[in-house]
Amino acid sequence: MNKAKIQLSAFEMDLVQNSSWILTKRVIIDKVYKLFGLLAEDYVSIVNNCENQLPLNLSSIPPKISKGENYNGLPYVVLDYPRLFDKENSFAVRSFFWWGNFFSSTILVKGIYKEQFAEGFINSHSFLAQNNFCICIADDEWDFRFDENNFKPVNKFSSEDWEQLIKQNSFIKLSAKIDLSKWNEMPDLLSGYFKKNLMAAGINFQDGEINL
Repeated sequence: MNKAKIQLSAFEMDLVQNSSWILTKRVIIDKVYKLFGLLAEDYVSIVNNCENQLPLNLSSIPPKISKGENYNGLPYVVLDYPRLFDKENSFAVRSFFWWGNFFSSTILVKGIYKEQFAEGFINSHSFLAQNNFCICIADDEWDFRFDENNFKPVNKFSSEDWEQLIKQNSFIKLSAKIDLSKWNEMPDLLSGYFKKNLMAAGINFQDGEINL
């Protein structure tokens, strides 16, 4: 046996003898879960405000919150709503917390929903650029890392290139990243981006709080 492979560094030794950090991690994850629970209620209310402009049966699928320990090695929490998924067609908005990295708000449309809402996304080019959205330029619709090979800022595209990209891609995935340092503002920020995601698809709201 190579004993060196199982020995602990000084830093690792400090951690293994200290239970408070792992307990604090659990508290933080619980707080994200509670945040997403509150946001889920807000999102349902927002969707009800524009339900007749969204895919049928959307309101019959409730929000879903899930969590895990290993998204590229780190804990995460996900809130999906709306969440219409099948092999060929998707319409979903995902709020995502990734430990040590960021919160994000992402809209994904594919298949028939991509065709239905493509024109709205084309017309929202300036709106998305002004609000710091990025678009997926890779083939993996489930990769949410903001690597340069995965996401590119919308403001890097001309109007002509933007329209071509929307039309040629098999799916549209737009995402806004929010720094963890803005934790105390997160409820308002995520709720705002949720609404902007829908507005970018061409959804109109009766309350008129945000206008393109």
